[in-house]
Amino acid sequence: MKARLFLFNNILLAVAAILGGGCATGATSMHDKDFATMTIFMEGRAADNLRVQVGWNKTPMYIEAEPAFTEDDLNKAAWVDNADGTYEIQLTFREEAAMKLQMDTIMQKGRHLVIFSAFPPEGPNKEPQKGAPATGEKPATELPRSSAWLAAVLIPQNGFSGGSLRFKPDASHEEVERIVLGVNKRLTAMHKMER
Repeated sequence: MKARLFLFNNILLAVAAILGGGCATGATSMHDKDFATMTIFMEGRAADNLRVQVGWNKTPMYIEAEPAFTEDDLNKAAWVDNADGTYEIQLTFREEAAMKLQMDTIMQKGRHLVIFSAFPPEGPNKEPQKGAPATGEKPATELPRSSAWLAAVLIPQNGFSGGSLRFKPDASHEEVERIVLGVNKRLTAMHKMER
């Protein structure tokens, strides 16, 4: 009996390895150098949670270990130019994720959604971005970034409804362009794979 159970377990492990290998092949096709990620975490308490530093000022925040949302929950990302010269990123969620966003944020009012993005690096022919404090950009004194904790968005009294989230990122114009284009390229590729 033990020999049969041992054989069954080995066969099960072999099948899992084959299926896992197939999934990994599909996943690697989603790792393109022009793609960007968008990961949203719920703010956590100091105990039992991860500590991150958000924005140019490196404001310390605690986040839950598992993301609440990723780019897989989105329909699209957009760049929004405001009349005062500032800019924001607007994320539009898929239907199921939009309902989850509303439900989760109603229950967590007063906390923050902490947003992280990994995005394509600057191209070899691009000049370094020189930020201007008037537009909220940090002057380029460090190496160009390809990832950042972009924002900690306060959850309003009634949560986020309407299926979208709009926030002002601590990022340069050039970084926001790379983020929005990269997220949308990834979403386009993902939607093609789903068909």
